[in-house]
Amino acid sequence: MNDLLKDWILFSEGKRDFEKSHFLGLFKNQLNEKQLLSVFAGIPSGATLYQRTKNVLDSSSLDSYLYFQPKSDANRLLMVSAAKTWLEELSRFCVDRGNSKLHGIVAGSRVVVQDRKSFQMPISSDTPAGWMLSFVGDEVDYALGDVGPVIDGLMEALYGIAADYYLCWYVMMPMIPLSLNFDPYFSIWSQGARPVLTEDALVLLVETDGGCRPAWLS
Repeated sequence: MNDLLKDWILFSEGKRDFEKSHFLGLFKNQLNEKQLLSVFAGIPSGATLYQRTKNVLDSSSLDSYLYFQPKSDANRLLMVSAAKTWLEELSRFCVDRGNSKLHGIVAGSRVVVQDRKSFQMPISSDTPAGWMLSFVGDEVDYALGDVGPVIDGLMEALYGIAADYYLCWYVMMPMIPLSLNFDPYFSIWSQGARPVLTEDALVLLVETDGGCRPAWLS
C-alpha cells in the first residue's frame, strides 16, 4: 500500500487530518482493485462511486502527462452522438435554471472534432467554457450543501485524475441531487475526446498522429 493511500484511509477514518489538496494525486498511484475499493469504504454509495471512478480510469491513460488523458481509440460516431446529447442536456438545464445567456450559446453550438495539439486552450476563464463551468459548479455546490472533509477530499482526488471537474461530478452524481446528467460528458471522454465549449461550438479535442484540421460534424 502506498503512503498516499495509507494517509487517505487514516483520514477517512478520522484518525488524521490533512488538507484536501494532499489527495490530489490519490488515483495516479496505479491502485489495484482492492486498493481502489478501499478508497470508498464507509462512503455513502461507495460501491457505485467506485465503479464510476473505475470507468474513468479504465478509459484514460496517464503516460508521461501530469494528468490522465482520454484514450485515443475512439469511435467517432459514438463520440459525436454523445456530444450532441451533452449539448441537449446543458441546454435543457440552462432553461430549467433560467440562464438564457448560456442557453443561447449551447443551443446554437455545433460539434467539431480537432486535434488537441492544434487547439489553443483559453487562458482566461472569461469564456463560454469558463462561464459554464462556474454556472454548473455553483449549482453542484448548492445541491451538495455542506459536505464533510472526507467527501471534500474525495472530490479533490477525483478532480486530480484529469484536472476535470465534470468527470468528478460524473463520479459523484449519485450523491448530487441535481437535474443534470453528467453521463453524456463521460461518454465523450470514454470515446477519446476532451470537450471544450466555445462561442459557437463544442470542440472535441482528440489525439491524432499528425494533427488535423477542424472537422465540422453537425
